[in-house]
Amino acid sequence: MSKKSVILILFIIFVIFGFGYFLFKSYPNFKAPQVENDRIVEVELEFWGLWDNSDDWKKIIEKFEKKTYEFNGQKVRVSINYTKKDFASYREDVEKAKEKDNNPNIFYINNNWFSDYKKDLEPLSGNSAYTEEYNFLSYDDVLDIFPANTMIDFVNDNSLYSIPLYTDSLALYYNKDLFQKAGIENPPKSWVEFKNNVMKLTVFGKKDSITQSGVALGTGDNVNRSSDILSLLIMQGGGKVIGKNGEVDINKGVEVSTTEGVEKRNPGERAISFYSEFSDPQKEIYSWNSDQENSIQSFADGKLAMMFGYSYQIQNLLSLKPDLNYAVAPIPQLENSTVINFSNIFSPVVSKDDNCKVDIAELSDKIDCSKIAWSFLSFATQKENSELYLDLTNKAAARKDLIQKQIQNSGHIGVFASQAESVVSYNKFSDEVDDILVDMLDEINLDREKIDEKIDEAVEKIEILK
Repeated sequence: MSKKSVILILFIIFVIFGFGYFLFKSYPNFKAPQVENDRIVEVELEFWGLWDNSDDWKKIIEKFEKKTYEFNGQKVRVSINYTKKDFASYREDVEKAKEKDNNPNIFYINNNWFSDYKKDLEPLSGNSAYTEEYNFLSYDDVLDIFPANTMIDFVNDNSLYSIPLYTDSLALYYNKDLFQKAGIENPPKSWVEFKNNVMKLTVFGKKDSITQSGVALGTGDNVNRSSDILSLLIMQGGGKVIGKNGEVDINKGVEVSTTEGVEKRNPGERAISFYSEFSDPQKEIYSWNSDQENSIQSFADGKLAMMFGYSYQIQNLLSLKPDLNYAVAPIPQLENSTVINFSNIFSPVVSKDDNCKVDIAELSDKIDCSKIAWSFLSFATQKENSELYLDLTNKAAARKDLIQKQIQNSGHIGVFASQAESVVSYNKFSDEVDDILVDMLDEINLDREKIDEKIDEAVEKIEILK
């Protein structure tokens, strides 16, 4: 470098420092102007999930985290910590977090738990979900995208508290080899067909022992999700298990209009009697008893022709018996009646507490944690992201456009997707309701003469839980 160049550089440095010194002496409180909105606030959300692994959410979360968003005039970059929780202690963990004012910003609840958690949840603000780039998706638009029945469990006072990522319902699993051996070409569509198939598929050995069961029904404890199967039968028959206001209706009569006038029926008792017949040795449809192995294991072993289960049993069967030749069909229905299926899903909700982590404390008042959490959930339920989630988790779609795609292309999962329009459930205010119904079924199996008494006892036990 030449001598002149060195002198020129030193001169420039001298001028810069000299000007800075002049500003400092003349304006001691001088600060470079800052535009608050140009400051990017780092916000951290906690997301508690169930069943889904972190890899199931990784790509969706990373896509959301790459962009900068604007909330309340403030630029925000979001990071989301997903934690898979253990179901056995999940509700206790949520309760402990609430007591410590440390709720997760997003967490899962079952569609039957909504009434328990509603007071702690933030609904969509103004019935609008916040989508990517802070655009609005109206409540009406949500109902256009998703079947109303998949949303109804999370609606209260015309406000929506969750947008389900998937749907699930009870379906009929059947062993194709056993059907072929019995000369049955197709799975039953009605309960009348179902009963006929059960008789053909049940095989007895010495002393009337069951060597091959047509279906796993009739008992409680060794039938997977027996309480849900019973609830489905009650609701298909026009009855209720528990009403909207928490009233237990299993033993209540209803009036039904028929061609011959108004007829009084008891759908609960009728459904329980029908369910119990499959474990009654005196009935033609006898096919199951308390000595049988658990229904899932029995089906995997090829000893059970039909069972009822949710879509997650696909993965369980793959683990138990990878080469099992089975198929899945829609649940049988009552002839000439409205199609009714039973729903059981876990869906993400948003805590109303503003307890997300903000890296710039003085700007925390500008950060609406629940609004940002809703923005992420809306982003996750967009078609492209929903499809990514469903492919990774092997679950049935909740979006109408993806439901049709799964029905056409997704084999077993397509059956569960096809039932999304007709799913129902009820306000199960305690997990102990399931235990009471299961015990009731087993007690009836032991003493069929006291079926009315056992039903009334179960109702009293459920009433105490309220």
